[in-house]
Amino acid sequence: MKQEMVDVAIVGYGPVSKLLAALLGQKGWRVGVYERFSEPYPLPRAVHLDDEIARMLQSILPKSEIERILQPVPDLYEWRNAEQQLLLALDFSQDGISGWPGHLFFNQPELEKVMDVACRNQPSVNVNMGNDAIELKEFENHVELTVKDLHGEIRTIHAKYVVGCDGANSFVRKNMDPAITDLGFAADWLVVDIVTKEEREWNPMNLQLCDPARPTTVVSGGPGKRRWEFMALPGETKEGLNNEDVAWRLLEPWNITPSNAVLERHAVYTFKALWADEWQKGRLIIAGDAAHLTPPFMGQGMCSGLRDSINLAWKLDLILSGKAAESILETYTAERKPHNREVVEAALFLGNVICVTDPVEARKRDEAFFTGGVPEFPEFPFLTEGILYQSADGKNNKYTGKLSFQGQVEYRGKSGLFDDVVGSGWTIISPVNDPKKVLNEEQIAFLEDIGVKFIEISELSEDNESFSEKAVDIHGKYKQYFKETGLEVVVVRPDFYLFGGTESLADLPLLVEDLSKQFDRFRIPALNN
Repeated sequence: MKQEMVDVAIVGYGPVSKLLAALLGQKGWRVGVYERFSEPYPLPRAVHLDDEIARMLQSILPKSEIERILQPVPDLYEWRNAEQQLLLALDFSQDGISGWPGHLFFNQPELEKVMDVACRNQPSVNVNMGNDAIELKEFENHVELTVKDLHGEIRTIHAKYVVGCDGANSFVRKNMDPAITDLGFAADWLVVDIVTKEEREWNPMNLQLCDPARPTTVVSGGPGKRRWEFMALPGETKEGLNNEDVAWRLLEPWNITPSNAVLERHAVYTFKALWADEWQKGRLIIAGDAAHLTPPFMGQGMCSGLRDSINLAWKLDLILSGKAAESILETYTAERKPHNREVVEAALFLGNVICVTDPVEARKRDEAFFTGGVPEFPEFPFLTEGILYQSADGKNNKYTGKLSFQGQVEYRGKSGLFDDVVGSGWTIISPVNDPKKVLNEEQIAFLEDIGVKFIEISELSEDNESFSEKAVDIHGKYKQYFKETGLEVVVVRPDFYLFGGTESLADLPLLVEDLSKQFDRFRIPALNN
């Protein structure tokens, strides 16, 4: 039996796996990916992502490739009732804090194609298609993953960690056997994707039709594509709904016919709301749909999985590089599960508004919209647990756990989005002065050990030397951000969330001291001798 040695073995090869593999590969870690299917899944699934996720993709893909495959929303996301009366209009055209449009639509096979290239361009990443995971054995200092290829050849992979990015029926999760929290929501929807044969203006581009006769979602499927999602009505079966004739019949009122469109896919999905209670057990870890299932009413299913990947990537990097003990993985579930729970609950809130098939109840809902009686929609969550700064007096906690800002800068002779020209990872940014100037040598040594960059954001000036650690704020957006927040310095984590920020640069040592103490919990014991 053949054997292989890797740092991290990943089971499954969807977007969640691809981001994790590429990020670990950038750090030089040996990554083995094992996907049971021999070919990539050719049909669309997820279609929406937000600016935070676009920034994550920016960490592994050229900006030009991301822009090529993503379609920003030029207008509103409208909710209408059966009579086409406007219930709600959400502005999807605004830019987000992460330097990208707040809402973007895409074709998943196209996205996965470019992500696959990003993985295979990393010399230390080895992608194995047609390799089915059949056995897992965990030992004190490694895991043995056994896979079988299409020819029946069996081999064993020795990995320091195994991550299951293998979907709702996860093999890795079954081996962990965690408890599951199920919110009890289940709704069958027919998902139909089409490719247009002719150019057509869609007004609005994205629509939620709250019609009790058939709740329907109509959104972009990426450039040149459209998606319809039709809710199954009481008495309809999955088998009866999932056929081509039904798809064309439901599309006909929208003037979509075989003469002007190609039916790319039709499939019935059961939307669920659940999560595993533990996402890490020893050297086994789960991410994406293996860890949680999110109803699609916020377009956050894949997004949530990619947040798992970037959170996990920087923590595994610290462990593998000997800068943190394995116990730091405890913060993975602690950080990601509450955030994901709020996303699931928010999606469920929207689903319960949308999935009304009783005409009387639908009229009550519509009237609530017209009179302002609809409960306030939930805010999008931020991080509240884990490696985050919390001052004792609460004075500097307002922005802890929220997303950091990204804008256009000029740095060392290059200009572009901050991450592209400065780089990502732990970063301390101030518009006031060089952050190093208020720190002592011990604090600087600790920060440099975990790879922190120290950046002063400045307005355009003649003394911006090529060797300077100043980044020029090209469009004044950083100046606006720091003015609006009242902050003078921020400490940014590798997943772009703020560890913390303060209203005075002089208080930065307090944040650094707190971060150092938190890292003390994850010190490798031998390093303290």
